[in-house]
Order: sequence, then C-alpha cells, then structure tokens
Amino acid sequence: MYCPKCGSLLPDDANFCDNCGNRVGGELQNAADTPQSFDFTAQGSAGEAALGTLGAVESGAPAPEGPVRVVGSGFKSLFTSIGAAFKNPKKLIPAFILAGVWLTLNILRAFGIEPLPTRMLSFLTFANAGTSGGIAGAVGGIVGKGVFAYALVSLIGLFTRKGGEKRRFADTLKGAFGVTLETLWAYLCGIGAAMLLYLFISGGATRVSFMGGIAASFLAAKAALNTGFIRRLLGSFTKSKSPSHPNVSGLIRGLSVGFGAAALIGLSGVNLILVITGSVLLVGGIVMMILQATGVVKLGKEAKVQ
Repeated sequence: MYCPKCGSLLPDDANFCDNCGNRVGGELQNAADTPQSFDFTAQGSAGEAALGTLGAVESGAPAPEGPVRVVGSGFKSLFTSIGAAFKNPKKLIPAFILAGVWLTLNILRAFGIEPLPTRMLSFLTFANAGTSGGIAGAVGGIVGKGVFAYALVSLIGLFTRKGGEKRRFADTLKGAFGVTLETLWAYLCGIGAAMLLYLFISGGATRVSFMGGIAASFLAAKAALNTGFIRRLLGSFTKSKSPSHPNVSGLIRGLSVGFGAAALIGLSGVNLILVITGSVLLVGGIVMMILQATGVVKLGKEAKVQ
C-alpha cells in the first residue's frame, strides 16, 4: 500500500509511514487525525499569527497550483492573519515582550554595557540579528528575527498531532528528519540551501546567530509534518504540482538538518566552510535530481537489478 500523505510504498501491515511518520494502519483515523481547516483567528500569539501560513494545514487534497498562485494566496492569508491578530490585542503581548527585550539588549550593547548575563541573553534571543553585514545583513536580520519569533511561539506544535493528540517522539523524528534513497538528492539539496540561507539570516555573524539557525531548523521540521505554505510553494514547481511529492518532503527535511548543521558549523566563525559545503551540496543535489528525473540515475523504487 501507499502512504496517503507522502505517497511512499509501504508494507501491507505497516501502521506508520517510515518516510513521513503518518499513521496509515490500525484503527481508522478519527477526526483529530484528519487535516483540519486552518483558522487564523485562533492563533495563539502575535508571532504565530504574523507568519501563520508557514505551518497552516489545508483541508482536503489541494488542487494543483502554480508558483504565482501559491505566493498570491500566501500573502493574502498572511495579511488576513495579521488583521486577525490586531483584533485581539492579547495576541500581540509575546511579540511586544520579545521586541522590548531585543531593543533593550541592543541599546545596552550600543553603550558598551555587556556583562556576561546580557551577552548570554543576547545569544539566546537572537538579539544581534541584523546588526552587521550592511543592508543585506539588516534585511537578513529582519527575516531571521521573524523566523525566531514564530519558532518561539509555536514550539509545542511539533510534538502534537492535529486535534491535540500527543505525537510519539519517534514518529516526529521520522516525519521531520527521515530520508529514503528516493529522496536522497532532494535531501542533500535542502541541506546545502539551508547553509547558504543561514548565512543570509545571520548577516554573516554566524557565531552570535546560533539560535536563529536552531529556530529555522525547527520551523523546517514543523513544515515537514504539515501541508502549509512552504510545501505548497515547493510542490508548485514539481511536474505534478503536488505538495506531497517525495522530492518536496526530502527538500524540507534537508532544510531542517541543514539549518541545524549550519548553526553548529557557524560557531567556528569560518563562514567559508558554509559557503563551500552549501554550494557543493546544493548544486550537486540539483544536478543529481535532474539526472534522476531523466532516468540517468535510478534509486529507491526506480532502481532495478540488471
């Protein structure tokens, strides 16, 4: 049988998909396990509302969409979620608190007041994002701060199934980080892309941006478990226009691993390692995906014993 979520071939007696962790056997899925419509007015915080489309779950099987249509609907949903947040001021409290912490830490830094507790808090809250690297660094820092804020307020979502049912940690790891031979090249491509993106959101200041990389890794892991904006956008570039395409799953999981690896490598301060490794994996992964798509290279279910 095939997994209804990612399309992977599974044994007939499987209870969970080895590729994405989705429940496929045993008792019939109840309403809590079926995709639910995403209600932006029900967001738990301002940060989550501001970037709510990243983890949104669409109801039913999505119709084929092109990139332009996906981006347009994503912006529409984003503005809708922001408007919903302003209608409920309580949802803005976490964003205001985090913004206040960032502002205070940067003011102290500007006046040279940086005792050890202040430096540690700056490190843990990604406060120095956007303070280096010129215009590109400032833009990257703004994006990075948005990623960090959203990750902070949606941390619990990775370990629960839709409807509030607890997700087994093993299922979470399979769904967020699993890789198969069929998705290997997309996986490596995602790792490479994440390393280069990490340089952007850190503004080149990788030593002090560790938490930004961890936050991005978490969001990519969460995206691997949902059919939200990221999946829809990547799926729109596939031939089938499907967000559940195996290469889309592999790419997102690669992003999760890549951001985490980039954060660790970035602690060394040698950004050239990220540039070279990321470029090689990204270009190499794209080339191998093209060769696989044209039948020159065959792996996984496509491979046959001659």
